[in-house]
Amino acid sequence: MTETTIPTLESILAHAIKISASDIHITEWQHLGFRIHGELGKLTQAPKLETPAIKSLVHELFHGDPEKIEHFATNRDADFAYVSADGTPFRINGFYKLGKVGFVMRRIERDAKNMEDLGLPPGVSKLLTAKQGLFLITGPTGSGKSTTMVSVIDKINEQRREHIITIEDPIEFIFKDKNSIFSQREVGRDTNSFVSAIRAAMREDPDIVMVGEMRDKETVEAAMNLAETGHLVFSTLHTSGSVQTINRLIQFFHPDIQNQVRVRLADSLLGVLSQRLVPKAEGHGRVGIHELMFITPAIKNLIKSGDLVQINNNIELGSQEGMIPMRNSADKLRDAGIIKEEDYIGYFTNNE
Repeated sequence: MTETTIPTLESILAHAIKISASDIHITEWQHLGFRIHGELGKLTQAPKLETPAIKSLVHELFHGDPEKIEHFATNRDADFAYVSADGTPFRINGFYKLGKVGFVMRRIERDAKNMEDLGLPPGVSKLLTAKQGLFLITGPTGSGKSTTMVSVIDKINEQRREHIITIEDPIEFIFKDKNSIFSQREVGRDTNSFVSAIRAAMREDPDIVMVGEMRDKETVEAAMNLAETGHLVFSTLHTSGSVQTINRLIQFFHPDIQNQVRVRLADSLLGVLSQRLVPKAEGHGRVGIHELMFITPAIKNLIKSGDLVQINNNIELGSQEGMIPMRNSADKLRDAGIIKEEDYIGYFTNNE
C-alpha cells in the first residue's frame, strides 16, 4: 500500500497477508495498524482512514447488507467472520471507541497446522486416542489457542472415524472431512446460543464436540454434561495455567454449589494445555511455551478437596504421564537456543 492507495478492504487484507500480519487494526481517523510476530505497528506512510473510507469498509465487511450495518450501528459491537478474495478467513470484532468506528481483524490459517510444527508437548498425543472427557486449551488472547485446538482435532480427523460437532462464534476454520464427519455450527446463524447447540448435540450422535470458548456458567455446565455422558469435548478459556483454569470454572457457579461442581469437574476434566507465544531468538516469528496437565487420581482428589495449590507439584512430578510445567517447557527451548530467557522470565513468579 502506498501513499496514493485508496484503502479498499481487499487491498488491506492483501497487504496483511503479504507482510504476514496476524492482526489488523482499523480505526476511523487513524492509521492502519498491523501486528507482526507479536509486535504492533502503524502504517504511517498511508493516509489516515477518513470517515468516507470507513463507511466504505463497513459496507464491504457486511456485504452491503443494510440490516447488518444497522444492527452494528445500533448495538455498537459485532463479532463475525469474513473470507478474503483469496480464501483467507478473518475473525472480526467491530466496535465503537470515543464515538468512532473500529475493527480488529484476526487472520485465521486456511490449513490446519501440524502438531509437531506447533511444538506441542509430546504428551498431547494422548488426546488422539481419548474417548471422553473435557480438555481445555488456555492462554491470553493471541496465544494460538484456536490454532492448537484445530491442529489436534484435524489430526483426530485423519486417524479416527468420528462425528465431530463444532460450535463457534464465529466459525474460524472450515474442516474438510477426512476419516471423520464434521457438523460445524455458528452461533447466530445455525443456532441461537452455545448452550442450546451443546444441548442439541446430545441428540446428534456426536463423538467429539468442540466448543469455541467457555464464556459462562451455562456453557461450562452443558460441556461437563457432555463429557460426563461419554463424549470428548474440547474448548478454550482465557486463563494462564491449570490451577487458574480450574478456579475459573468453579467460580462460574454460586458458592453454595461449588463443592458439588468440584466433584463433577474432577470426574469430567481430562486435562488442560496452557500456552503463550514467545519471540524466537533469531527474531523471526514466535514459538509456544506450554504447561500440560492430565487428570491423575492424585490431581482428581486435590480438585475434590479444593487443595488446588498442590496441583503444580503434581505437574512437576508428572512427566511419566506426559505432563510438563510451563517453566520447564520454556527452559528447554532456551537451552536449545530457540528463545531467550529475558523474553519469557516475566511470565513466572519466584515460586514458579
